[in-house]
Amino acid sequence: MRIHNTWAARLPAIAVIAATLALCTGSAAQTPAATGKSFLWKVHAGTKVLYLAGSVHALGADAYPLSPALESAFHTSGTLVEEIDLGQTELLAAAPMLLAKGMYGDGRSFESAVSKETAALVATRLKDTGIPAEMMRPMKPWMVMLMLSALQAQKAGLDAKLGLDQYFFDKAKTAGKPVIGLETAESQIDRFDQMPEALQEQLLRSTLNEFDTARDTLKTMVNAWRRGDAATVQKMALSDFDKYPGAYASLIVERNRNWMPQIESCFAKTEPCFVVVGAAHLVGPDGLLTLLKQKGYRLEQM
Repeated sequence: MRIHNTWAARLPAIAVIAATLALCTGSAAQTPAATGKSFLWKVHAGTKVLYLAGSVHALGADAYPLSPALESAFHTSGTLVEEIDLGQTELLAAAPMLLAKGMYGDGRSFESAVSKETAALVATRLKDTGIPAEMMRPMKPWMVMLMLSALQAQKAGLDAKLGLDQYFFDKAKTAGKPVIGLETAESQIDRFDQMPEALQEQLLRSTLNEFDTARDTLKTMVNAWRRGDAATVQKMALSDFDKYPGAYASLIVERNRNWMPQIESCFAKTEPCFVVVGAAHLVGPDGLLTLLKQKGYRLEQM
């Protein structure tokens, strides 16, 4: 089964943001206006509600303005809940932390950690980017994968500074609304750093194999997200994860389960929470929508 190269759309927020910052990327996408529903659900617990929005961590300028449903849900909420708190202090620490954890400190190199074929493919892909292959030499395979994913997002006209997470974080700060992070930037980075090197190389190879088609694939996913097309997002984001069960368990399943108690605690608040996490976390048999339904909550797509 081919791996549709949507890793940039499925990665934890800080991985996309920090890798993009490290590459200093920025551009705008050309996407059509949204139609139908939004990638937003209203979750009912009796008379209490919360709003659950699926995010794309990197978007283009043409993704805005957002649908009225998203703006209204944020406006009526008292607290913003995101994967991490995108406060300036944490963001400033994220890129150095990513680079520090993503570099070998024991004398090894990227070329010694992967096959000669993988190393040659990376060098070939970098030829037209202006990034010297030598830059990758001290990096672990997962770090090289993140860098290439950030390049793919850039080619697709997507920018982490325009991601949904950042947009609502900025609005929350302006409005004086509290922001809660479901996990830390370091814990997100550790999800990759703790992967076996063999799995890191496999994910890197999937990125390399789809490098030429990434632009169209990412745009297709963003357009499906804007339409609120959960079935298409699920197919593109999750259908090929079965080839990498370890990555699926670490990046999706475990994190969703860890988040559930914190999300449910929102129902104890006086005003609704507005929860924004990666769209891949909402869909599928282990997605937050399924987990919430299994616990008896009523869901309404907005």
